[in-house]
Amino acid sequence: MGGELSDYIWVIYALGAFLMFGVTNFLLKVASVRGIPSIEGTIILWISTGLVGLVAIIIIVVNGLFSPLNNPRISGVNYRDFIIPLAAGITLAMGMYFLKAAVASGKAGPSTAVAASNAALVAILSWILLNERLSISEVIGMLLYIIAIMLFTIKPLG
Repeated sequence: MGGELSDYIWVIYALGAFLMFGVTNFLLKVASVRGIPSIEGTIILWISTGLVGLVAIIIIVVNGLFSPLNNPRISGVNYRDFIIPLAAGITLAMGMYFLKAAVASGKAGPSTAVAASNAALVAILSWILLNERLSISEVIGMLLYIIAIMLFTIKPLG
């Protein structure tokens, strides 16, 4: 059961995403409470995200990291496959609009819980399209997760 730290580094990254997405979603709710309309708020979100991406691209280009000679991690990459993260960026931008609209028009907790339940969709798509195996405990966990999200979003009992 020991395992090396590198076997579990994904957990640290996942917790980082949890923290950053949680703060993002809370800030989107605060913006809504303060009267920022969904479309305008989403546009500002896209601009700020784009600025972070632009700075990263400048750093990568200046350091020559798009060159396989300077960056062995991309030596075997087909450059056409960079369309995949481009498509992910487009769907992320669209998802952020829907999330902003959801927290603006409803409660922040249930709205973000439904949005965050995309983990089940990722697991299912990875199982179908990438042949990733799902253990019984993972399937049960997803079912419980979906049930919990449903309970979180329905009107309170009593």
